[in-house]
Amino acid sequence: MQTESDFGTVLQAVIALIAIANPFAAVPIFHAMVPRHDPAAMRHAANRVSIAVFLILAGAVLIGGTVLELFGISFAAFRAGGGLVVTLTGLDMLRSKASDSPEDGAQGAADPFVVPLAMPLIAGPGTIITAMTMVARNSIAGRPWLVLIAIAVLAVVVWLVLTMSGWLQQRLGARGQGIVVRFMGLVLVAIGAQLVLTGIADFFALPSPSVYH
Repeated sequence: MQTESDFGTVLQAVIALIAIANPFAAVPIFHAMVPRHDPAAMRHAANRVSIAVFLILAGAVLIGGTVLELFGISFAAFRAGGGLVVTLTGLDMLRSKASDSPEDGAQGAADPFVVPLAMPLIAGPGTIITAMTMVARNSIAGRPWLVLIAIAVLAVVVWLVLTMSGWLQQRLGARGQGIVVRFMGLVLVAIGAQLVLTGIADFFALPSPSVYH
C-alpha cells in the first residue's frame, strides 16, 4: 500500500537525519550558552535552535534541486558525492573526532543559537546533503513533503534533546554518550556507502544495488 510505503520512507529519512545531525553533540555547547538551572531559558533557546534547523533543511530541500540545475550537477553525481561526505562524517564520529569547531564559529556570530549551534553543528553540510539526496531518490522524486515531514520530526527531536539535555547527561554519562555517538557513526558509514553505490549505479545506468534508491 502507498501509505505503508510512505511511512517507511519517512521513517528511513528520520533515522538517517537524526544519525547525521547527532543533536547529542550539541549538548555541551548548548550548556555553555544557556544556564542549566533556568528551564525557561533552556526551552526558549531550544525553540530557536529547532526552528532554525527546520528552516535551514527545508530551504535546502525546496531549492536544492534548482541550485544543482544552475550548476549543471546531476543528482547521481550529487548523491555519490554526498554519500562520500556522509561516510567521512560517520568515520569521524567512530573516531570521536569533531568535524567542526563550534567555538570558532561563535566568534562574531550575531545569534550563537543559529550559528554555530543550529548550523553547522546540527544542520551541517552532511545533514543538508543527506536531506537533498533523499529528495532525489527515485522512491520520493516529486514528493519532497515526505522529507519535510522527516525534517519536522528531526526538529522535534532536537528540541527534546536540548530541553532534556541536563537529565540525559546525568543518565547517559560520558561513556553512554560515547557509545551513542559511535553507533550513529556506524549507521552513517553504512548510509553513506549505500548512497555512493547507488549514485555510481545511477550515473552509469546500472541496476541499483538495493531498494535504497
